[in-house]
Amino acid sequence: MEVSTLLTSIGGVLMAMGGWEFVKWLLTGKSNSRIAKSNADLAELKADTDEYHLLRERLEVSDKHLLEKEKQLYDKEQRFHEQTLLVRDLQKQLLEKTQENGELKAEISALKAERAMKLCERKGCNNRQPQSGY
Repeated sequence: MEVSTLLTSIGGVLMAMGGWEFVKWLLTGKSNSRIAKSNADLAELKADTDEYHLLRERLEVSDKHLLEKEKQLYDKEQRFHEQTLLVRDLQKQLLEKTQENGELKAEISALKAERAMKLCERKGCNNRQPQSGY
């Protein structure tokens, strides 16, 4: 009877600890722990994947923004280059006109000097050019 008493005692202890659920826990506890750990790893992997996709989208947006900025900068440099060429052309024209103006002023001065030499203010002067009755 000792065996049956022992089995009864073991059965009583098992029933006191939760009965059939305790037995199932003893038998499947390790696999349930692995399943729970696997589910936690899966959730962590999903979170990491979502974060990766979010960061990738942000990177793509940043790349597009950078390309737009580079295009704007290129366009700005092109406009600056065109404006620089225009300013240089205008400066060249200004220099040419200034030189032409200086040449004309020199010619005017020479003509005024020649006129002053030939100008006679006396009435009836034979040296007067052009001749007149004055």
